[in-house]
Amino acid sequence: MIDLLLYLAGIAVVLLGIALSIGLHEVGHLVPAKIFGIRVNQYMVGFGPTVKSWTKGDTEYGIKAIPLGGYILMTGMYPPESKPYKGPFSSWIKEARQQVREGITDADEDRQFYKLSAPKKLTIMLGGPLMNLFLGVLLILVAMSGIGTMQPTLTVNQVYQCVEADAQGNCPTGAPESPALLAGMLPGDTVSMANGQPVVSWNEVIAQLSKNQTSPSSLTVNRNGQEQNLSISPVFIERQVFLESGAAALDAAGSPITELRPILGIQLASKMTPLSIQDSFQFSLTATGGMLAFVADLPRQVFKVAQSTFGVTDRDPNGAVSILGVGQLAGELTAADIPVSAKLASLLLLIGSLNLALFVFNLLPLLPLDGGHVAGALYESGKRRISKLVAGSDPGPIDTAKALPLAYAVWILLILTGVILILADVINPIRLG
Repeated sequence: MIDLLLYLAGIAVVLLGIALSIGLHEVGHLVPAKIFGIRVNQYMVGFGPTVKSWTKGDTEYGIKAIPLGGYILMTGMYPPESKPYKGPFSSWIKEARQQVREGITDADEDRQFYKLSAPKKLTIMLGGPLMNLFLGVLLILVAMSGIGTMQPTLTVNQVYQCVEADAQGNCPTGAPESPALLAGMLPGDTVSMANGQPVVSWNEVIAQLSKNQTSPSSLTVNRNGQEQNLSISPVFIERQVFLESGAAALDAAGSPITELRPILGIQLASKMTPLSIQDSFQFSLTATGGMLAFVADLPRQVFKVAQSTFGVTDRDPNGAVSILGVGQLAGELTAADIPVSAKLASLLLLIGSLNLALFVFNLLPLLPLDGGHVAGALYESGKRRISKLVAGSDPGPIDTAKALPLAYAVWILLILTGVILILADVINPIRLG
């Protein structure tokens, strides 16, 4: 029963974190819009039926039933039609323009979004993603430097029978005994010296052991208050290198760095250890870069998820998930047998990573995403500058309403992607352990 309550608590915390992240994203749009004098008709968190709303000044604030997004509705997002448009989907565009421009009065003439300069449009549209970037970095700093991450200590928690042991400590038939077992290492031993050199971290132990890849090394351990000297011959296996922050180390070409690592066949005890601000910030930068690569690879990721849903391939534990999958992972984190501080740090890291994902995803240059409006503002600025230089006239603002068919197509793709991911998280969810 307690595990179930913890599981539900994890889901609730992440859902609340997502709702707050969305709300603050929209605040990133709202504040500069009001500073530039634009009338904001609505500020809403969520979609669907309105659960609660209130009006302050010109703006109706509210919460909607489906907390999977949000929006602000600014006056004059589309300009009035300069000449009749008879292209594809003209009726849709006309209807959308009428809805957006309904209720605009003479007092709103200079309070319309389309009349803003390109820099002001960019400030408003980038405000939301930049808010998510700030939140993501802040939450990661709090989690990793304020609370800490589980870091290995110098104390042995378990000695395995072999280096090929599974998570339960079971060894394949005929597997050779582990170097730690052969050396006489016992649970509770605390390493104090390696090859005669004092050590204060396991990385220092690894560095000393790596110097002797063809001959035994010596370890001094504290056992029940007494020092014991052990001779040990590690097995060296090629492993990926990770930074102290937990991020994968990459070379100049962006490929993972590997090295031969000494394997003893032990499990070390861990404790929560805060990282430096520099390491945490570096982790957030690396994570943002990883999100850029992930979003660029999203179509392939969704295809792989669809394949795994129907049993064609195995589900990638590092692949794309829906909001349902995020909730499941959060529930497993809070129900896991780890310290409360580790649970809190993990949830903050999860929400922080989601904010970084929102930052990157919203910068895609496609309507209705913020990046689509950014691309429109940049195009308009370039077009007006070139026209003034070449023709000596200002062509005026571009008509973004004509891009609505593209926006509708993107919405359909986003909905289909969400359905595929949710279906996968129901049929073949990702598990932590």
